[in-house]
Amino acid sequence: MKHIAVVCGAGVATSSVIRKRIEAYYDVHAIDVNVTQATVMDLLSPQFSADAIVTTVTIPSSIGIPQLSGMPLLLGTNARVTFEALDALLGFDPTSTDSN
Repeated sequence: MKHIAVVCGAGVATSSVIRKRIEAYYDVHAIDVNVTQATVMDLLSPQFSADAIVTTVTIPSSIGIPQLSGMPLLLGTNARVTFEALDALLGFDPTSTDSN
């Protein structure tokens, strides 16, 4: 199961909206993912790990985890492109139910 971390400044409201949209998208496609909310400070922990980060803030690439902007999911603009990019990043084919 892939782990997606949704990161915003405080790790509360904004990340909650994006987390719910990601979970709904993958539920529709019957793909099991673990989506958690996090703050930028959480990323600094040696125990932090994720397969991808969807973020609304700037995160240095030195974190070493692939990331993409969650703003389209928050604003409801061009979400399809964001989900396609996330699928590609995680190696999912949403047209197949064998992606679990």
